[in-house]
Amino acid sequence: MSVDADLLRSAVRAVASVEGLHMDPDHLVEDVFVLSRSFPDERDFQCAVASTVRAMMALVERRVGSSELRHGLSAWRSYHYQHRVAQGARADCRIVFRYVDGGIEVRGFGHRHVPADVYERLARSRRASRGGPSA
Repeated sequence: MSVDADLLRSAVRAVASVEGLHMDPDHLVEDVFVLSRSFPDERDFQCAVASTVRAMMALVERRVGSSELRHGLSAWRSYHYQHRVAQGARADCRIVFRYVDGGIEVRGFGHRHVPADVYERLARSRRASRGGPSA
């Protein structure tokens, strides 16, 4: 089973609509696509997108705590959350971000390990885009 193109477009729009979110639009599209690979069941994917949007809103509003990162991502923070809210479930998704005036700059987001380690993927493939395009 895979997520259809209309649902992917809807997910991109949902994430991009978060006020105070700054993210390279190409990275946003890529992360939504990778999220669909992590959660190929449409219902799970929809839950993951909704949880991602809620998590980003909470970060913009500074209502939740986060962790500082090290090594290749030392200027960034990580927020851990569940793709589907369930009592006692481990946080399986991550948002790598930093605070900026009026919100957050997101380097990327996704499942912690599927299809690959999110931290390694983001450290390897992305540079900061501050001042560049934003969602």
